[in-house]
Amino acid sequence: MRVVLATLGTLGDVHPFIALALGMQARGHTPVFAGAEAVRPIAERHGIEFHAIRPDGPQVLSDLGMDEGAVARAVATDIGFVIDRVVLPYAEVTLADLKPVMAGADLVIGSTFSILARIAAQAVGVPLASALLQPLTLLSAEDPPVMMRGETILVTLRRWFGPGAVRPLLRLAERASARQMKPFAALRVAAGAPPFAGNEMLAGPLAVDRAVGLWSPGFASAPADVPASFQQTGFVFYDGGFAGQGLSAEIKAFLAAGASPLVFTLGSMAVYAEDGFYAASAEAARTLGRRAVLLVGDDLMETHRHLGDANILVAGYAPHSQLFPRAAAVIGHGGIGTTAQAIRAGVPQLVCAIFGDQFDNAARITRAGLGLALPKRRYTGARAAAVIDRLLRDTAIAEQAAKTGAAIAAEDGVGRALDALGLAPIG
Repeated sequence: MRVVLATLGTLGDVHPFIALALGMQARGHTPVFAGAEAVRPIAERHGIEFHAIRPDGPQVLSDLGMDEGAVARAVATDIGFVIDRVVLPYAEVTLADLKPVMAGADLVIGSTFSILARIAAQAVGVPLASALLQPLTLLSAEDPPVMMRGETILVTLRRWFGPGAVRPLLRLAERASARQMKPFAALRVAAGAPPFAGNEMLAGPLAVDRAVGLWSPGFASAPADVPASFQQTGFVFYDGGFAGQGLSAEIKAFLAAGASPLVFTLGSMAVYAEDGFYAASAEAARTLGRRAVLLVGDDLMETHRHLGDANILVAGYAPHSQLFPRAAAVIGHGGIGTTAQAIRAGVPQLVCAIFGDQFDNAARITRAGLGLALPKRRYTGARAAAVIDRLLRDTAIAEQAAKTGAAIAAEDGVGRALDALGLAPIG
């Protein structure tokens, strides 16, 4: 089968789709990646057919008159920013790029934010599937999410009064955000796609032929109220988003020189709006007398280099799958890619949520006994030191993290996802 994978976002959004594409190749299918130009080197490194879909990152930054840090802060404070300022202004050119790629496909797989990919696939009549990366996307009344600024009201209502008390509020949230989705109705008409009465972003990903949940039961089990189209298949992993995929000689030497370090990271986007996170992290490590690795992003090495010393290594990037298993603990923002890698590594983690699904991911980490949470807005050197010390002393968390990591390492998330999507091995 010829399968188009369409997604946008950070490496945490892209990597799972690359993992699926590689699995398709191994089974004899032809994956086609449709995404931002920045993904081309990753796809072409593996012989994956690639089609650039506008806009690309530099164009968006130029048109907005903003740098990466300003965009990261805008996303953190305004849930509608991505739709209003990144998706809708370029919708016509995005659809023009997507429709020809999809015309010859047997299947299209999109992510939660791939609204235009769903419209394009339906316009050309290609079967459509969704790959969901985190539990929040289910909007379950049985297992309600912690909301995007950390509000736990839905979880509390479920505990006190059952799912029946939660469902009306979820529907209300869908209707409230549906106003922002109105422009997509006109885009559907113009593209020749059938109308869709639901919320394009919240309901659209599950209103498809098949949907897979790419997270493992050790993190969160699928609730009872998922639609019939949905199947939970487990985490999928790819960790080669940057050239030079191994640990650098500097990191290897640092790891060999002493005890397992704390690893601090904000992924590939939030590093641009870290707002004192790394200085506070260095302070916390020194307070605890712990070695540490600060992953600050290649672009920001010079900005943070002064934080380093003999016991604190400032590094741009390191493949999480190789570094995290050698860490004493991982302290991160709660992006699903970083969170999944820390779970698989079997180490305790502290989640410092900033926006979006990160608050829900943080809550699930604590519920699963895999770590603790400290929201980024409350993150100071003193608070971080206190919580990290508690994390490192908690033997129950260490045991649960090791047990869950071993279970996830034994899973075949890619194979299960491809089976659920109807992509059996050829021959």
